[in-house]
Amino acid sequence: MQSKWIKSSAALLLTSSMLLGACSSDNDASASGDSGESGQQVTLNGVFLGATWGQAAQELAKEYEKETGVKVNIELVGRDVIYQKLALSIAGQANYDLFNVDYNWVPEFASTDSLYPLDDLIKQNNIDTSKYLPRALALTQWNGKNGSFGEGGTIYGLPQTIHPHLLWYRSDLFNDAKIKQEFQAEYGYDLVPPKTMQQFRDAAKFFNGKEVNGQKMYGWAAQASKGFGNVHTWLTFMYSNGADVIDWSSMTSSLSTPEAIEATKTWADLLSYSPPGINDYTFAEVASDAAQGKLAMALHWSWSAFEVDDPTTSKTVGKWDFVQVPAMKQSVPHLAGWSVVMPKTTKHPEEAFKFMTWLESKQNDVKQAAMGGGDPVREESYSDPTLTDQVIEGTDVKKFRRYEALQEAMKTTKARPFFPQEEKWESTVSEYLSAAQLKQITVEDALKKADEAVNAMLK
Repeated sequence: MQSKWIKSSAALLLTSSMLLGACSSDNDASASGDSGESGQQVTLNGVFLGATWGQAAQELAKEYEKETGVKVNIELVGRDVIYQKLALSIAGQANYDLFNVDYNWVPEFASTDSLYPLDDLIKQNNIDTSKYLPRALALTQWNGKNGSFGEGGTIYGLPQTIHPHLLWYRSDLFNDAKIKQEFQAEYGYDLVPPKTMQQFRDAAKFFNGKEVNGQKMYGWAAQASKGFGNVHTWLTFMYSNGADVIDWSSMTSSLSTPEAIEATKTWADLLSYSPPGINDYTFAEVASDAAQGKLAMALHWSWSAFEVDDPTTSKTVGKWDFVQVPAMKQSVPHLAGWSVVMPKTTKHPEEAFKFMTWLESKQNDVKQAAMGGGDPVREESYSDPTLTDQVIEGTDVKKFRRYEALQEAMKTTKARPFFPQEEKWESTVSEYLSAAQLKQITVEDALKKADEAVNAMLK
């Protein structure tokens, strides 16, 4: 999956290189000098995900060295390798100062006092953290309590990119007069971008199997593969139906509640309006099918929208639009995001912090987004004309047209269960969701067995 991210973003980084030399550090990220306390040249070592935002950080690090004299070596690797190198660094067996981390690792490593807390450095350097989207900053905070996402706590990093689920829909099809007439005749109401789960089901069923301009269509697609993909999509259905996965007051699994059962049945049933092989779909297959014009809708990450607007690989450039995920009780999309942290073992905490604040400053939040490096983490970036005025080359379609929906999503979006054992929880639950998807057991039995397995894990 990571190699696809890298390949897809290479052109964006090259065409955006003109943005790199224009800006200097803003007021909330003071530039650092070129020497540490000993007077020796400072070199920082970082490990970032080999996705578009990791590549953007690697490119911007060159500008940082020009401005400050501080060299920042950034390795681009896969997710599992980041975890391994972070563990080695914490154990004192590797020399790293910065890590790009998936947010579920923050509770895991903070709970063992392995990450460098940033509150004192934030205060000393007068960093205004209120500029960050609250739920983006919350991905870096841990107060020691399970399930405490959004409740504040010690800050262990700065957010770099966020990408909540959005509902993608083919606006050209939804606005087609003939298609709208057919839908109205069949369902008795106007075809609109779905706001409710019933509207979503009707639209998915209507488009599934329909031929449009010689292309057989499928109603929708989302990640559904065993391991983590099915969990990530399922969580949006759970959260939007008012369900949670753990009773945090008792630390017991809560997958057998009526709300959880209803959400899971809805998700599993809707998969019948998806392409063949959907149960093996990862990030890559969803984006590819959308780009190739095989889907009417997708439930997918906001950031990955760049793939459907890439004229070198997409047949649907400019034809997708984006709205909130459909609500059962409320629209509450699952949130994904990556942050930058320091291991407790860093030898250069002050210098590493200065680079972090520079990388996530006002101008660089915009620059990373313009380079295709992910969706911004600062509220003000969403109204910056550098981004809002951009159009897809050769069209009059706004390149970042997803931003309005994304800002709304960030008001209600919810993280994966926020506790140190999240990764193990995810792999445990995924097995039973997969069995339900494949109709090997009923949803009720799958969730009951998942409850038992999770409770055994939590003991």
